[in-house]
Amino acid sequence: MNSEIYLVKQNQLFWHSKLLSTNPVTLQIRSGILNTNWEKPDNLQIELKKYNTLQEGILDIGEMLKLKLRQGYHEIKPSEIVKTYEQISFPEAEYKYELDLKYKQFQQQKGEIDDKQLTKKEQIVQKIEKKQKLRQPGLGLPDKSCSELLDDATQGRLISVWPKYKMRPNLGENLGLGPTFSKSQRISCLLASNWTVSIDPKGYYMSEKLDGMRMIWTGMEMFTRNGYSLKFPSYFIEGWPTTYLDGELWINRGTFNKVLTSVRKRTADPNAWKIIKYMVFDAPFLQEPFSDRYAKLKKAIEKIKNPHLVYVPHKICKGKEHLAEELAEVQNNGGEGLMLRDPDSLYDGTRSKSLLKVKSSLDAEAVIIDYIEDTHMKKDDVLGGFLVRNEEGLEFEVGLGLKIGIKKQRPPIGTKITYKYCGLAENGYPKFPEFVRQYPQDI
Repeated sequence: MNSEIYLVKQNQLFWHSKLLSTNPVTLQIRSGILNTNWEKPDNLQIELKKYNTLQEGILDIGEMLKLKLRQGYHEIKPSEIVKTYEQISFPEAEYKYELDLKYKQFQQQKGEIDDKQLTKKEQIVQKIEKKQKLRQPGLGLPDKSCSELLDDATQGRLISVWPKYKMRPNLGENLGLGPTFSKSQRISCLLASNWTVSIDPKGYYMSEKLDGMRMIWTGMEMFTRNGYSLKFPSYFIEGWPTTYLDGELWINRGTFNKVLTSVRKRTADPNAWKIIKYMVFDAPFLQEPFSDRYAKLKKAIEKIKNPHLVYVPHKICKGKEHLAEELAEVQNNGGEGLMLRDPDSLYDGTRSKSLLKVKSSLDAEAVIIDYIEDTHMKKDDVLGGFLVRNEEGLEFEVGLGLKIGIKKQRPPIGTKITYKYCGLAENGYPKFPEFVRQYPQDI
């Protein structure tokens, strides 16, 4: 008696039997609907059958197999199907298989692996006809991936740069992006929540998540999200609107520390700022839905044509499969993940569900409240980790991911850090928190 048998009918229906126990003899029978090689959780039926002897179970399963074969089912290897109980929530890996396959496909294109290194299941999926990509309505951008659009934007391929010989005003106009600068107006930044698989991303505006330094432009000054002012060279802001903008100072993927080093000087270094761009994704005081705000800031930045002022290109998400495909490409290119934005949402200066970050691992911020000594190296000047408090007020230890330089440096109590984690435990605490980076206290 085979311990596991998997039958399919026209890649639309499945019937699965598995021997769970021999004492007593127990079979699990599962049946339902297939989406090519993925089991759909909808209409899934599960039945347990117990028998007094193994011979009795063999006879019963034999009769069931004969019936299914007469009905047009045929047998395949169980490993060729992604089963319902293998599909866990996205951040922990609901789409881990799809992401792994997409990554292998990129490796194939680069010649790093060949077809023989794909499993049978992956080869089946690869043969599925790709959906025709449609030009995104209303956004007016080329039909490219988020990663490709970001590269085009930062390299000036979406808008032409301003000719060097043309005279430019030091500051531009309002350009319809909200009220002009006022010392009485301060802004609280809109912060992203984590995307979960229960949220359908279809219709959301989607863009690559930047690993940059959050920055508010007031129309005259630059402030970090914590209210610290930055010095910048005059050429950097030539022609910029006299209204509020929200974005990030950015150089390229994986250059967060380089950005910090370049912009935190008391006197702006003109040479250091030459490679920095202000990547704009919102106009905070424009009281309109995000779809309208985005259209207006895109139009304004295209008119300004300052190579240091760039709008973050977005495209419309078609659904979870599209999201997984885009995430795979971004991470393959060294990016952090994706951002989703509700096109009908207003700017809300809190942590909001209207702005969602999508990554294969979750992350969050916390503040160091104490040190944990290293009991392994037994050196007085080396830390074992931090005791931190997150935004929910939970206190826990972060020790994974710390390099020796950080351990010896002992960042001051009160320093903000980013940590990543693998979902939440039942008590709400993050599982396996791992240090990612620390933030200077003046940012």
